[in-house]
Amino acid sequence: MRNPYLNSLVKFLRSHVLMSFLIYGAALGVLALALWVTFQFVKPLPPDKVVMVTGGEGGAYYAFAKQYAEFFKEHGFELEVRTSKGSMDNLAILENPDAGVQAAFMQGGITTPEEHPDLESLGSLYYEPVWLFTSKRLRLKTLADLKGRRVAVGAEGSGTSHLVRQLLDENGVTPETALLMAEGTDLAVPDLLDRKIDALFVIAGVNSQAVRTLSEAHKQVNLYSFHRAETYARTHRYLEKLTLPQGGIDLMRDLPAHDVTLLAPSANLVIRDDLHPALRYLFLLAAAKVHGKGDMFAAANQFPNAQAVLFPLSDEARNFYKSGPPFLMRYLPFQAAITVERLKILLIPLLTLLFPLFKITPPAYRWQIRRRIFKWYKQLKKLDMHAYDLTDPAEAVDMLAQLEKMDRLVLETSVPLSYTDYIYSLRLHIRMIRQRLEKLIGEESPSPLE
Repeated sequence: MRNPYLNSLVKFLRSHVLMSFLIYGAALGVLALALWVTFQFVKPLPPDKVVMVTGGEGGAYYAFAKQYAEFFKEHGFELEVRTSKGSMDNLAILENPDAGVQAAFMQGGITTPEEHPDLESLGSLYYEPVWLFTSKRLRLKTLADLKGRRVAVGAEGSGTSHLVRQLLDENGVTPETALLMAEGTDLAVPDLLDRKIDALFVIAGVNSQAVRTLSEAHKQVNLYSFHRAETYARTHRYLEKLTLPQGGIDLMRDLPAHDVTLLAPSANLVIRDDLHPALRYLFLLAAAKVHGKGDMFAAANQFPNAQAVLFPLSDEARNFYKSGPPFLMRYLPFQAAITVERLKILLIPLLTLLFPLFKITPPAYRWQIRRRIFKWYKQLKKLDMHAYDLTDPAEAVDMLAQLEKMDRLVLETSVPLSYTDYIYSLRLHIRMIRQRLEKLIGEESPSPLE
């Protein structure tokens, strides 16, 4: 007696269920393989933490970076804000791959892009006015009149020091012709008020503490108006000529008492070229929110922009300023948008393979099912041709036994219910040949269909 477990195994191996599994399983396997291969080219997820270097804790860079950090937190990322001595220090830190810093604020014009090929810009953020305050007793026509004077040019490593020394050098004011003091505003402001120095330069916003303090001390100090600002702006493309209107600092006190012409570079948002693309867009979105409101010198939505950039503009920034945020980031939460953006490359093999698979797999399945049935017709045709010319009853009995065995095997053939009509049609054809053989041997055999 045959083992029932073995019978069940044989029956399963012959069933259409196994065939369905093999055909559709193979199709899914091909699809899974294609997805796996494509997944190797999908960009990795962005890191959860980004490090940004700014400036001193009392400066505008640091304050803006803290607003960026809040924006990052709202979108599920951490922005670590580090302090520094200023723009020049930021440049040295950012270009050092071992520093672990990916972004920085920098003053325009402090270097050239050729010297730092691994840095890119995400755009200009706002104007940084250059203020020159002098002692009341000092009357300046041009910067050349600072020769022989004590001048605070900004702390060492700051963007202020770099720019001011360049402007003074063009006017013949050098360490040999004047006392150029590397002092920040913390020291220079009280020194100017105490007449320990004759002039100080500061790069800051109109609402900065240093600017307000010195403007309110207008009986002791003067705010210099750059008479040749147009010339400076044309010879230094990173500088912009600005006008501080009368009362622009304090309307009630009418400070300043007249329009003042200023020079201003633009603050730049600079990144390393290996920063993840998604985080570049997050920085751009943060910049648009923080700096898009406008101020005394810029209209709303004037910044951020692609003008006066310190380094080549990144592709993401170029697309952002041309077309706005990517489509998905306009309508989905940021985390969801970057996930979909990452995985959209998987749609290429998915759509490429799904269409032919859906076109090929069902016909292949139908062909396999019909093949199980039609293979019997090949044998049946041979028997039919042999039976047609048969005259020996003994051979007819032998052939009848073959037909009965075939009929049983056909009945045991596993096919879906929708294909059982093929089975019964085949058995009817077997029955027709059996009836002819039964007539030949002169006996009536009961039909398996009865």
